[in-house]
Amino acid sequence: MKLKLKDIITIAVVAIITFPILFFVMLFVTGNARIEFTSKKPGFIENRRKMQFLKHSDRRDSLMIVQSQTFLAAEKARKEAQAAKEQLEKQQERINLLTQELEQARQQLALERERFERMVTQSDELETKRIKQLAKVYGAMRANEAARILETLNDDLLIKIINAINDDRQKAKIMAGLSKSKATRISRKMGKPSS
Repeated sequence: MKLKLKDIITIAVVAIITFPILFFVMLFVTGNARIEFTSKKPGFIENRRKMQFLKHSDRRDSLMIVQSQTFLAAEKARKEAQAAKEQLEKQQERINLLTQELEQARQQLALERERFERMVTQSDELETKRIKQLAKVYGAMRANEAARILETLNDDLLIKIINAINDDRQKAKIMAGLSKSKATRISRKMGKPSS
């Protein structure tokens, strides 16, 4: 299709003339423009616009006040929640640190307990060994001499030594060599069942 210069000019003139008409029709249809018929009193339209503006302004102001108060309250609540969260995190860190310290102290205490138990076991073994050696020595001595030395020991140690002596005759001779009161006490203690 070939257009002549005359056709192009006609299309341009029609477009220029119809564009404003179509533009205003679209404004009316969309509600962006309207035609008002009012009285011809001067200042009536301006007063009406001011009244509408004031009405909208009061309403907007009250909504803005409520919205700003709501926003401020929400912002305050958010800050308080953030502060509470930070405080809880600090407390949690402190609890974790205390838990670690408590666990370390518990482990240290367990190690110390094991060490003391080993020491007590070793001490008991050493004491048993020492008593057996003393029992050998006193069992090999003459009963009167052994009784004089054993007379000076406390009752519990004396009982352990006498019980460790293997020879019953030697035990009897040593007991006979002790003083009457010491021999009586030792016999009573040896006769009681061990608890």
